[in-house]
This record gives sequence, structure tokens and C-alpha cells, in this order.
Amino acid sequence: MISSKEFIQKLKGEFKLICLRAITLNLIEKTNLKTIYPETLKITKLSTEEDTFFVELPLDRVPQEDWQELFEKELKKTAQPLALTEKSNDSFPIGEPNYANSLQGDTISIITTPKKLQEDIELVIQLVKTVNNRVDQHNKEVNEQNEKEKSKTKNDEETICEMRESLKKNPPML
Repeated sequence: MISSKEFIQKLKGEFKLICLRAITLNLIEKTNLKTIYPETLKITKLSTEEDTFFVELPLDRVPQEDWQELFEKELKKTAQPLALTEKSNDSFPIGEPNYANSLQGDTISIITTPKKLQEDIELVIQLVKTVNNRVDQHNKEVNEQNEKEKSKTKNDEETICEMRESLKKNPPML
């Protein structure tokens, strides 16, 4: 059996750990395009459109939901917007069902023509870089906030210790 004082100390420690875990959950992992090898790049001819192809650009991971949301926002800002779509088997369907360009699992898929292939891939590369820059900025802000919280917690602990020491030196008379 533990004393109530020991119980409170243990509870305080667990609470701080839970708070620190909750704060750090806000960090976002970067996602990058894998190297594009022309020989293995998945390119499929769209039968409904003349001279139009579906190209799947591989990512190095399945992006976190926050990264996907940032990507979607950046995509909507582009001067030459690539449309987004939903596929019935997507792990993260986003966008508008009438278009076939999208972020799906660990690929970004685009519909393009042979003449626009290079330009469209460069647009996706730039979008990924922009999103990762936003991730860096976000993570920097989260880390700064975490440091402030840690500093505040440390200051609070020091204040509590000082209060206890003061009471030990000059205990209240009951």
C-alpha cells in the first residue's frame, strides 16, 4: 500500500508524461517523392481520352493526414491546378470524384499528356517541396511551444519546491 503523498507524486509524474506526449503528437513527418526511374514509372493510357495518360509518382511513405491536408491546400493554390479525386480503395480519399489526379496511399497520381509530362512532374515536385517547407515551419513552431511548456513546467516545479522549503523552514502553527 502506498501513502497518499506517494500516490500524488506518482500521479503528477504520469500526468506530465501524458501532457508531453500530447504536445509532441503535433509534429508532422515530411514526405518526399522517390527517385523517378523512367523504366519503372507506372504510366497507363487512358482509353477515354486521346493522348492522355495516368502517371503514378511514388512517395517515400504514406503521408500523415496533416501532410496530406497541407498538400491538398497547396494543390488548390497552383496556377495550373491538378485535380484531385477519390478512388474506392483509397486509404485517404480526397477531393472531387470527377477527376483522376490525386494523392493515394504512397503515390501521387496525375493525368497528363506526353507534351506536359515533364511540366506536370515538376509541378508535383515543387508542391512536395512547398509542403515540406510548411512542415518545417510547423514543426519549428511546435518545438518552440514544447520548449515553452517544458520551461513553464520546470519553473512551476521550482516554485513548488521553494514553497515547500519555505513551509519547512517556517511551518504554520496549528
